[in-house]
Amino acid sequence: MALDPNAIYGMSPEGGRPIQLFISPSQYIQGQGTLGYLGRYLSLCVSGTAGILITPGRDRLLGGIVDKSLTGSGFSTEKTIFGGESTLDEVSRVEALFRQGTGINVLIGIGGGKCLDTARMAASRLGVPVVTVPTTASTDAPTAAHSVIYDNKGVFADVDFHSTNPLMVLADLDVIAAAPVRYIVAGMGDAFSTFYEARCCMENPKGRTARGARPTMAALAIARQCRDLLLKHGTQALDEIRRGIIGESLARIVEANILLSGLGFESGGLAGAHGIAQGLTAVAQLHDNCLHGELVAIGVMAQLVMEKRMNEAKEAARFFYDVGLPLNLKQLGFDPYARGSELQDIINTSLNVFFIRYEPFEITGPFLKASLLEAYDFGIQMEKELAK
Repeated sequence: MALDPNAIYGMSPEGGRPIQLFISPSQYIQGQGTLGYLGRYLSLCVSGTAGILITPGRDRLLGGIVDKSLTGSGFSTEKTIFGGESTLDEVSRVEALFRQGTGINVLIGIGGGKCLDTARMAASRLGVPVVTVPTTASTDAPTAAHSVIYDNKGVFADVDFHSTNPLMVLADLDVIAAAPVRYIVAGMGDAFSTFYEARCCMENPKGRTARGARPTMAALAIARQCRDLLLKHGTQALDEIRRGIIGESLARIVEANILLSGLGFESGGLAGAHGIAQGLTAVAQLHDNCLHGELVAIGVMAQLVMEKRMNEAKEAARFFYDVGLPLNLKQLGFDPYARGSELQDIINTSLNVFFIRYEPFEITGPFLKASLLEAYDFGIQMEKELAK
């Protein structure tokens, strides 16, 4: 039976207010060269056999470092290569493989967000702790106690909840800095939404986190700090990467993209921006060619426009323009006026994402359509102004 934390945390004590809930991974480790110490860090928490789920490219580049680190600290290892999409079929394959023999004591996911989602789901089914090793700072998925499920076409299908967050999140700055710049930029798009969505859930008495509880002030404070770090360090971090420097700004942005955004969204709540971003995956062109954070940037613009927070929408547009995120769907090759049937697919999919209802007003199909078109027009206008 699938875990539904909303059924537990969403129940108010009799006669009382809804509970507030803050959750987080047991450990977050960030620094240069930390992947080579994975075995040492993990040996403080667990022993035995470590299962490894890793993407093909990262296995070629990092597999030897991982194996040496784990075996050098007394672990035996079993490994499988991630199939590319976090579908239920892929989770079942990974689960079945690691159930063979004597089994594993911990499952380590190494790769991007979908690989880590799959590792968490498989670990939950196997009843073992999970360790996430993000090889890019492209999403806030590594810290979460839930995973996103996509169908075999890559369209958002559901959310799978787990009883606990990862045992450990390990972010190696050397590995992350070596990834294409586009990934950390996309991570900034994902992270930038955190404050606006957490604030929405906090201000709306009906707003809930993904686990059915009310957000905490701690999560809102973390989310605000996440946004502030992005505005302060975003462009400088990109300059450091391009110059081959792992400096303070890069470290701050990696922490913002992964840890602060992760804690902020999960204990603060999601709303319109991510609801729309998931809706955009209904268009194959956008799903196939865009990273999650690029779609979230479009969602941020739409959320702020439909909330009529135009000064903040302008600030977001300036930040997105400066770091290279899209301000409008035209930059992603999609004209919503010319592709009406696909726009309706986006709207229908967005309306089925449960957290879009945490906006402080009713989200109907016609309202969402008008908001997306208004945000598109606004983004076109801002792009022209900023390019002057």
